[in-house]
Amino acid sequence: MAGLTGVLFPLLAASLLDQLPGLAFGLPLLIAASVVFAGTHHERPESIRTAMLQWLVWLGVILGVVLAIVLLIGIWV
Repeated sequence: MAGLTGVLFPLLAASLLDQLPGLAFGLPLLIAASVVFAGTHHERPESIRTAMLQWLVWLGVILGVVLAIVLLIGIWV
């Protein structure tokens, strides 16, 4: 079973990146935005790292929901 997962996951990831080429450009922007937001709100490195992960999750979820809605609209229209 582990061999099948090792083969399917890269194919699924490649298919997703093929369908959503903006994901390869959007992910570094998402990381950069979370670092900037965290860095402007905190001074200690430990607090910045924690806040960066929180911002990354929040922004990722929000943008993921928007992306899902746009893809669903694109399928229906």
